[in-house]
Amino acid sequence: MALDLTFQNNTLILKGVLNNQTISQELFALHRKQIVTSDTLTIDLKAVTQLDSAGLAWLLNAVRDAREANVLLAWRHIPDKLLQLARLSSAESFFVTPSA
Repeated sequence: MALDLTFQNNTLILKGVLNNQTISQELFALHRKQIVTSDTLTIDLKAVTQLDSAGLAWLLNAVRDAREANVLLAWRHIPDKLLQLARLSSAESFFVTPSA
Protein backbone atom coordinates (compact mmCIF):
# COMPACT_ATOMS: atom_id res chain seq x y z
CA MET A 1 0.00 0.00 0.00
CA ALA A 2 1.37 3.35 -1.02
CA LEU A 3 0.29 6.84 -1.94
CA ASP A 4 2.04 8.93 -4.56
CA LEU A 5 1.40 12.65 -4.99
CA THR A 6 2.51 14.50 -8.10
CA PHE A 7 2.13 18.24 -8.69
CA GLN A 8 1.88 19.08 -12.39
CA ASN A 9 0.54 22.27 -14.01
CA ASN A 10 -1.54 23.35 -10.99
CA THR A 11 -2.87 19.81 -10.61
CA LEU A 12 -2.31 17.52 -7.67
CA ILE A 13 -2.51 13.94 -8.92
CA LEU A 14 -3.07 11.29 -6.25
CA LYS A 15 -2.23 7.71 -7.07
CA GLY A 16 -2.70 4.67 -4.86
CA VAL A 17 -4.22 4.25 -1.42
CA LEU A 18 -5.44 7.27 0.54
CA ASN A 19 -6.09 5.96 4.05
CA ASN A 20 -4.92 6.12 7.64
CA GLN A 21 -1.88 3.97 6.84
CA THR A 22 -0.60 6.11 3.95
CA ILE A 23 -1.29 9.58 5.32
CA SER A 24 1.53 11.05 7.40
CA GLN A 25 2.29 14.38 9.06
CA GLU A 26 4.79 15.12 6.28
CA LEU A 27 2.05 14.61 3.72
CA PHE A 28 -0.06 17.29 5.42
CA ALA A 29 2.87 19.72 5.39
CA LEU A 30 3.66 19.01 1.72
CA HIS A 31 0.12 19.48 0.47
CA ARG A 32 -0.38 22.66 2.49
CA LYS A 33 2.77 24.20 1.03
CA GLN A 34 1.74 23.34 -2.54
CA ILE A 35 -1.82 24.59 -2.12
CA VAL A 36 -0.93 28.03 -0.82
CA THR A 37 1.51 28.69 -3.68
CA SER A 38 -1.19 28.39 -6.38
CA ASP A 39 -4.05 30.63 -7.51
CA THR A 40 -5.96 27.59 -8.67
CA LEU A 41 -5.51 23.92 -7.92
CA THR A 42 -7.17 20.85 -9.37
CA ILE A 43 -7.09 17.63 -7.38
CA ASP A 44 -7.25 14.58 -9.64
CA LEU A 45 -8.35 11.38 -7.91
CA LYS A 46 -8.57 9.11 -10.96
CA ALA A 47 -5.74 6.83 -9.80
CA VAL A 48 -6.88 6.49 -6.18
CA THR A 49 -7.49 2.79 -5.66
CA GLN A 50 -8.74 2.85 -2.04
CA LEU A 51 -9.72 5.44 0.51
CA ASP A 52 -11.26 5.64 3.93
CA SER A 53 -12.48 8.29 6.36
CA ALA A 54 -8.88 9.39 6.98
CA GLY A 55 -8.57 10.05 3.24
CA LEU A 56 -11.78 12.08 3.37
CA ALA A 57 -10.40 14.06 6.32
CA TRP A 58 -7.13 14.72 4.45
CA LEU A 59 -9.07 16.03 1.45
CA LEU A 60 -11.25 18.21 3.68
CA ASN A 61 -8.05 19.67 5.14
CA ALA A 62 -6.98 20.49 1.58
CA VAL A 63 -10.31 22.28 1.07
CA ARG A 64 -9.78 24.25 4.29
CA ASP A 65 -6.21 25.21 3.35
CA ALA A 66 -7.31 26.29 -0.13
CA ARG A 67 -10.06 28.49 1.28
CA GLU A 68 -7.72 30.09 3.81
CA ALA A 69 -5.23 30.88 1.00
CA ASN A 70 -7.94 32.09 -1.42
CA VAL A 71 -7.10 29.31 -3.86
CA LEU A 72 -9.78 28.19 -6.30
CA LEU A 73 -10.04 24.42 -5.87
CA ALA A 74 -11.43 22.06 -8.50
CA TRP A 75 -11.88 18.29 -8.57
CA ARG A 76 -11.38 15.64 -11.23
CA HIS A 77 -12.45 12.00 -11.18
CA ILE A 78 -14.03 11.87 -7.73
CA PRO A 79 -14.47 8.20 -6.75
CA ASP A 80 -17.96 7.02 -5.78
CA LYS A 81 -16.54 5.73 -2.49
CA LEU A 82 -15.41 9.26 -1.59
CA LEU A 83 -18.83 10.69 -2.38
CA GLN A 84 -20.46 8.00 -0.23
CA LEU A 85 -18.19 8.84 2.71
CA ALA A 86 -18.78 12.55 2.18
CA ARG A 87 -22.56 12.04 2.17
CA LEU A 88 -22.36 10.13 5.45
CA SER A 89 -20.46 13.07 6.93
CA SER A 90 -22.68 15.73 5.30
CA ALA A 91 -19.58 16.95 3.46
CA GLU A 92 -20.52 16.26 -0.16
CA SER A 93 -20.81 19.98 -0.93
CA PHE A 94 -17.02 20.31 -0.49
CA PHE A 95 -16.45 18.16 -3.58
CA VAL A 96 -18.31 20.36 -6.05
CA THR A 97 -16.21 22.20 -8.60
CA PRO A 98 -17.38 25.82 -8.93
CA SER A 99 -18.57 26.90 -12.37
CA ALA A 100 -16.55 29.52 -14.19
